[in-house]
Amino acid sequence: MAKNVLLGVTAGAAVYKSCSLIRLFVKEGVRVKTVMTPNSVKLISPVLFESLSQDKVYTDMFSPDREYSLKHISLSKWADTVLIAPASANTMGKLANGICDNLLTTLILALPDRVPVFIAPAMNTNMWTSPLVRANVDKLSGLPNYKVILPEKGVLASGDEGEGVLASIEKIFKSVTTVREFRP
Repeated sequence: MAKNVLLGVTAGAAVYKSCSLIRLFVKEGVRVKTVMTPNSVKLISPVLFESLSQDKVYTDMFSPDREYSLKHISLSKWADTVLIAPASANTMGKLANGICDNLLTTLILALPDRVPVFIAPAMNTNMWTSPLVRANVDKLSGLPNYKVILPEKGVLASGDEGEGVLASIEKIFKSVTTVREFRP
């Protein structure tokens, strides 16, 4: 089991479920560092993630905090596994196309080949079924060290029912904790 999980949190209604993931990891003795995208901090406070993980939360690649000279490099070296939950269509599109314009996307591109990246999308059904999003999911799923944990059907934040609900916390946790590191 991974000892160091880097949790990427993107903007979406399922962002609160990431707290339950942190609790499960910590209960199993896994260290968790959280990296939040700029839009995710508009939905939930980094302080909550800090209290649950008992570790600093990273939100900005260029913050005046000098704990790490190159945060994206030091965090990518620290991680045994990366989990993005929830993963927005925006972040998946950036990753699928090599765009790194925030700390999370930049550090993922800096990861060593051996580090598995789990992506747990959550979004509105129409977004999830969009041909553009599906193309990005297919692209990411085809990479050797990426695994997409498909969303489920259920009631969405909008009140609509359909596909796009974040996979169960238990399913995500099991996927991440049962994998061994990848070899190039």
